[in-house]
Amino acid sequence: MPTPLPIIDRPIRLAVIGLGHISELVLPTYAARDDVEVVGLCDLDPARRQRWGREFPDALQTGDIDELLQIDADVVDVLVPTPAHAAVVIRVLEAGFHVQVQKPIARSLEESAAMVAAAARTGATLRVLEDYLFYPPLVKLRDVYVSGEIGDATGIHMKIVNTGRGGWEIPESSARWLFEQSKDGRGWLVFDHGWHQLAIAYWLFGPIKRIFAWIGETQVAPELAPDVMLDAPSTLVWEHDNGVRGVLDITLAPETYFKSDYYCCDERVEITGTRGYVRCNRVSSYGVQEPSVVVYRDGEVRGYHALPDRPPDAFAGSTANMVDAFRWTDVAPMMDGETSHVVLEALLTALESSKAGRPLDVPRRH
Repeated sequence: MPTPLPIIDRPIRLAVIGLGHISELVLPTYAARDDVEVVGLCDLDPARRQRWGREFPDALQTGDIDELLQIDADVVDVLVPTPAHAAVVIRVLEAGFHVQVQKPIARSLEESAAMVAAAARTGATLRVLEDYLFYPPLVKLRDVYVSGEIGDATGIHMKIVNTGRGGWEIPESSARWLFEQSKDGRGWLVFDHGWHQLAIAYWLFGPIKRIFAWIGETQVAPELAPDVMLDAPSTLVWEHDNGVRGVLDITLAPETYFKSDYYCCDERVEITGTRGYVRCNRVSSYGVQEPSVVVYRDGEVRGYHALPDRPPDAFAGSTANMVDAFRWTDVAPMMDGETSHVVLEALLTALESSKAGRPLDVPRRH
């Protein structure tokens, strides 16, 4: 049985499976809190275990999931590559732990449904780590929209410009599984990154009822790796149940430089309302050096210059929500398994629509 909730009289005991590249953003948020105790570290790579073992010296270090699942923990954070999500998460849930798993929830609706069913069957909480919903400029964008300052929403536009210059170097091991995953149409930019944007769209306006994607492909290194393709340029267009329409434009600009300490893509999100608009100017990189959020109404522009606007700020906010969801009865995890399944339905329908060459209704098979 999973640990009864809420956990109010001690730190949350947390174990981690998978210590790859994304752990550099996730695990520091645990080290910064006194209400989280990391008790287990699991990865097949001894160097990764040693790297984080220095940060959490009291944690069990192991390359064996079965050994990890013998320890006294409340929550297991699953940070393995997406193709392994379902198998690992279901195994952890059935061993009697609450689970947090990195986005996207799974590669297929069947895998996602099995994960949600396992959580329900065991009585455990299943939370998907979607850091963009806690990125302070995007939270401010949502607050402005909800306040009514720009009137009723009439549309949302999102833009991603992906480049190979700037930001940190992606390890070969991380790039390999992403490119392998793309061979069946689940590309790095539309499936793996586009999940963020459709999660934002759901967070703002609710379920998507109809979607169309026009997915292209580009050879990024034709001489060195002719079989490696990126799924850009790509465009997604959709309509929510409430009538708001959205557009996501994904462009590849390989020679463009964006200053960044993390991922090097430039992203923008803009809600247009009946009285004005609110725009978030950057997420992953520093992008254009304007205020991270601007609001236009009645001929005047107001900017928010001092919001925390680095990726670690988003991950810190996500961890705060995770901790609160396990410590307080009136706080829900964002995103839960059911919500994540709905987002995955829209994303996979987009991939199907690109193959069909026409818009498709989101079937809602959950």
